[in-house]
Formats: sequence, structure tokens, C-alpha cells
Amino acid sequence: MTEEEFRADLLACAASRAETESSGAREAFVAEFLERLREAQEVPDAEPCPEALIGHRGRKLEIDAYAYDEADDSLHLFVAVHDGSAAMPSVLTRTEARDQGFNHVVGVFEQARTGWLGGNIEESRPLWALARRIQSEALPTALRAHVVTDHCLSERVREITPEVTHEGVPLTFQIWDISRLKRIHEARNARDDLVVEFGDLPQGGLPVLRAAVGEAGYDAYLTVIPAAALADIYIRHGGRLLEGNVRTYLGRVGNVNRGIANTLAREPEKFFAYNNGIAATACTVCLQTGPDGILLLTQATDLQIVNGAQTTASLATARRERKEPLDNVFVPMKLSVVPADLAGEMIPRISRYANSQNPVRASDFFANHEFHRRIEEISRRVLAPSVGGSQVQTHWFYERARGQHLNEQAGLTAAHKERFLRLNPRKQVIKKTDLAKVETCFELLPDIACRGAEKSFVEFANRIAKEWADENRRLLYGDDWFRGAVARVILFKTAEGLVSNAAWYDGGYRAQIVADTLARLAKLARDSSDGGTLDWSRIWTSQSADDVLYQQILVIAKAMAGLLRSPPQAGQNIGEWAKQQAGRKRALESEVQELPAFRTRLIDADDQKGARKFARDESRIDRGLGAITEVMKKDAVFWQVLESYARRRNLLFSEDERALVPAKNLPRMVPTDRQAERIMGLLSRCEQAGFVV
Repeated sequence: MTEEEFRADLLACAASRAETESSGAREAFVAEFLERLREAQEVPDAEPCPEALIGHRGRKLEIDAYAYDEADDSLHLFVAVHDGSAAMPSVLTRTEARDQGFNHVVGVFEQARTGWLGGNIEESRPLWALARRIQSEALPTALRAHVVTDHCLSERVREITPEVTHEGVPLTFQIWDISRLKRIHEARNARDDLVVEFGDLPQGGLPVLRAAVGEAGYDAYLTVIPAAALADIYIRHGGRLLEGNVRTYLGRVGNVNRGIANTLAREPEKFFAYNNGIAATACTVCLQTGPDGILLLTQATDLQIVNGAQTTASLATARRERKEPLDNVFVPMKLSVVPADLAGEMIPRISRYANSQNPVRASDFFANHEFHRRIEEISRRVLAPSVGGSQVQTHWFYERARGQHLNEQAGLTAAHKERFLRLNPRKQVIKKTDLAKVETCFELLPDIACRGAEKSFVEFANRIAKEWADENRRLLYGDDWFRGAVARVILFKTAEGLVSNAAWYDGGYRAQIVADTLARLAKLARDSSDGGTLDWSRIWTSQSADDVLYQQILVIAKAMAGLLRSPPQAGQNIGEWAKQQAGRKRALESEVQELPAFRTRLIDADDQKGARKFARDESRIDRGLGAITEVMKKDAVFWQVLESYARRRNLLFSEDERALVPAKNLPRMVPTDRQAERIMGLLSRCEQAGFVV
């Protein structure tokens, strides 16, 4: 795919988003761009905040989104340089990026700090809340200014030198252009050109000892890194250094991190003895031999700290906040250099298996859960009803891994691509984080949904992981559940459009209004149907909400908007209030008008119970047939090899041996559905242990 084709797809996705959400072209472009960066773990989850105004002394101020990064307490500000035309725009220069982007967004921060911004815009605007927060809270550890653009950056721009604000806050600059976003997409599981330099260390690099790892397909090194150097690297790059599943710094409230801080303050010379060190990965490294024959690490590309985030962040805190000298503090480090083609498989395992000072929850690794594979399979198989006179049925395309929808189009001819998009339209792509956010709303947790995609995903992961352990609950996640989930996504998109076009909506906080609205709608449905729910099959069949639901959503949305804009404390940050349990309680317990026809769109608890029993029975049959099909795809030799592997690894139980008998005698014998399910379970255990299909 060329850069022109990639850009055309990006703009088409943004246009589809704008149509669905009834938002402007630039706002939709920024949302699409930042969502892709967030999914690639390049930036934290951002809040939309589109504003352009003339500030103090005629300075032009502009911002599109912002994010506070919990990993390092830094503030990210985003601004777009957006052309939007069909033709590829001119190359973006460093000067244009600064004049049209960085200067404007940095001005927002500076004039918020002085108090001018908070005193000169309406309190109903999201920028007012951000300005007040910047003014009233402690300075961020770093200010990270980002330009997102549909241009391509000039090849002359290699790096933009970091600066500091007049208050001494480190200021870094990042330009995300079409070429860079395309590289991120093509790299799939790799991060984009995060290059860490070690050449400035006193010896000209970091002395390393090569570890003998045989023919494992990767290289490994052991080293001792000066704590000051590690802290400075973290201060500069922040959360991008931390492997995405465990990126949050737990602060000084935990016993481990309090102990780190105490050791640094009182016994820094014993830090090496007390600390387990860090485990890191990189895609490539540069090595050279020093004058005395020592092997030196001079550069690492895509350096990721997969274990030891708390150590790293604690060192940075000690250096930055308490100005503690770290001259005699050293940290042991294990570095695994994993090529890009193995990164997606190995790095999550390294992160999971590394000795962790702070426990990592199973939900942190939910991205590879069987749930996603099942929903992906259903989404490719189940066709949505055709509507509006169309003779073409379509799929709601579930993206288990980022970029799947775009990857499916790679290499297709124009005619085949048109056919693919007709069957899998862009507006019917469901990302796993979007599904989690929607489901969280309908589970009556709008406060979690307002905290962003990552927090919603963790909450959703915890619930699914618990239910998956119960076979009866697991069976509910079949075709009917998927149809209901699509119906909930349809309602979510409907609510976004209705709020955007409502006469009473004056801009800002749409995400919070929609989250509260859908949670209150779900509670109203439960209360009005004696524990039942909305009739999801009705929405699925028509592929839309009808006028009754339109009007009910609007009634609730107007009430929720009023509640959000009048928090208990005057001047309280509305966005932060929406993230609190007290805000959720207030929204769910508020009185809302129930329209007369609303109950005709509900099913009661008995009908819902019957539908669930039918779904379990249907899912049990489908699962059994599906397992038999999967077993039959392999030959007898494959299952014989699997049995030998499982036996060597002590993964084979007597029930597995009995189930494997027909599989080892294919095609003369065929396993039953229960045998096939047992075999597929064994295969899954072996794959987790390292068995390669």
C-alpha cells in the first residue's frame, strides 16, 4: 500500500466517523489518528478538546486534544495540521509544523498557567476545565507537544531538539505524519522508531556481557546501567518506554515503591543489592568494541522496559522531584533483542513470565484471550440483515488485532477491494476497545467508560475473564450475544449522533453525556421490565434504533447534560466529575421521563432467561461442531506430534490421551464433539507453553 492509498483510507475512515458521530471533518480526523496511535501504545488515551482562539496579546492558540499520562505524570497536548483534500498535500516542513502547530498548542499551556485562559473562555467549554487544571495543579513532569497531520514530513527533519518552558518544565516535540503512521501500522506489534542513545556515557557506551542463548532466534545481554542514566532516559521518553500492558507507575503508596524511595534516600550504595533490576527488550541495537576490548551498547531501537517499571519511575521521581544524587546507584539490566517478526509473540511472554515486584493481573493480558478469537470468528460468519432496499448483507467486522480491516485489503485489486468494503463497510468496524467501552456503559458503569478506552478495557477484561471460567456463562458468548453487542454498538453510535445534533447541545463533553445516557437508558429498561432488558433482536433486525428509542435517548441525554454541567461543587472539573462513582450514582438515580411507548421496546426477565437458555444450547452445539471441524483440519501426524510434545512437557492428562485416539487415526476415525473440545483445549495449553503450529 502506497502512502497515498494509506492516507486515502485514513481520510475515508475519518469521513465515516464524522458521518456516524455527526462531527466535523477535522475533529473526526484527530479522533481517528489518535485512536490508532493509542492502539499502537504510542500515546495515552486522549480527551477531545477542539478550540481555536486569539489569546493574550494577539497570540493564536489552538488545541485538538490532551492527555495526562499516569505513567510519568506528563501532559500531552495535540494539535492537527489538517488538509483533508483528496490530493496528497505538500510536504510539511519543520518551520510549518512549528508555526502552524507547536507554537499554538504550547501557547495554550503557557496562557493557562498565567490564568489568562481560564479567565477568558466560557466555563462550559472543555478547554476551560483543562486550563483551570493546568493553572491549579502542580507542574507536569514534562510537556509533550504533538502535531498530527495528513501531510508527509520533510525528510530533512530528523529530530526536533527538546526545550524547557520558562518554568523549567521539559518540553518535547513529536510530529505524527502519514509516513510515520503507515510505518506503525505495517510494524503491527512493534513500536515506532523510539531510539535511545547510550553513546554519551563516560565509556562511550554501556558495557554489556553477551549471554549465550543458542539458536533461540534472539540475542541477550546482561549489563549494569547507572541509575542517573536510566532516570534521564525515562524523564525524556516517559510512558513510551514501558511495555503497554504494565505501563502505569503505582506511585509511592505501595510497599515496594516506598522501599525503593527509602533505599535511595538513606542507603543508595545498597540499592544494587536490594533491587531485582529491570528486564528490557529492543528490536535492534548498535554495538561496538571499546579500546580495552569491552563490548559497548551505543544505541537501542524500540527499547521497552517490560519488567521494572516501578524501579525506573521511582528513580526518575527521586532525580526530578527530590533532586537526590544517583551517582553511586546502579541497576542490573537484562536486555533481550527480539527481531520484529518475533516481537508480537515473545515480548508479551517476556513481560508475563518476568519476575514481577508488583503483581500483574490476568486482565492485563486479556488482549490475547480466547474471547476475542470467538467474537472474531462469529463476526466473519454472521451476516447482518440487509436494510433500506439493499440486496447485500454485510458483516460487522470485529478487529481482534489493530489494523485487521486495513490489512485484509492489502494486495487486493480495485474490484476486489470494492467488494470487500461492500461486505465489510468501514462504519461497521468494531474495535475491541470500543466494544469494551460500549459494554461498560450498558453494565451501568459510565464512570469507567469516561475514564477512557484503556480503563474500560481493563474493567471489561476482569468481567469476561471471571465469566469465562464458568462454562455456562462462557456459552452465552455466541451468535446471539454478538448480535446483541452489535445492537448496543448501534445505540452508542445513535446516541453520539443525536447528542451532536440536539438543539440544546452547545459543544463539549459529548463522550460523558453519551456514557451517562446509555447507562441510564439501560437502568430504565431494567426497572421498567422487572429485571429485563432492551429488545436487542429488534435493533439487530432493523440495524437501527426506531423513533421511540430516538426520543427516549434524547430525553435522557438532555437530563444527563444538565446534571453534568451542574456538579455539586461550583467550578468542579466536569470531565473529572464524570469519572467518579459519585457522578455515576447521581446519574443512575436521577429522575428521567419514561415515554409511553418505551416499554414496547423491552423484553421481561422471563423472556430474557429463555433467550439465554436457547443461546447456551445453540452455542454448545456450534462449539462442538466447530471443534470437530478444527481437529479435522489437521492430519493424524500433527496430533501424534502434539501428543509427544504434551507428554514431554507434562501437559498430557489421561482424558487427553483418550480423546486423542480418534485424532491420531484420522480420517479412519472421527472424534466426538466432547473429544474435539478436549483436544482443542490441549492444543491451546501447548501453544501457551511454546508449541508452534
